[in-house]
Amino acid sequence: MECKGKFKFKQLVRKDGGEFTNDRGQLIQYKDSYTLTVDEQTENGIYERKFKIATDSDIVQELLIKKPYSDITLTFDINFFGNSLKAIPIAVD
Repeated sequence: MECKGKFKFKQLVRKDGGEFTNDRGQLIQYKDSYTLTVDEQTENGIYERKFKIATDSDIVQELLIKKPYSDITLTFDINFFGNSLKAIPIAVD
C-alpha cells in the first residue's frame, strides 16, 4: 500500500554502518544509511519526523539537492507487521 504526505525538508544525513553485540551476545551488523529529517504540520502542531533511507534508494540523489525548509511531498510504501507498521519513503516530489 502507498500513501503520500507533505513535509518541510530539513536535512539528509549519512550514517556509517557498523556492528554491535546484542543482549544475547550475538554480533549484529548494519549497513550505511541516510536519515531523512522533515517537519510535519498537523492540527496539533509541528512535529519532527525521521526516516531511514538505504544508500542505494532511488530518492537519495533528489533529496541531496533539496534546500532546508523547502516543501516536499513524499510517497511511502506502507508495510504492516504484527502490531505495527513501517513507512518507507520511495519517491519525492
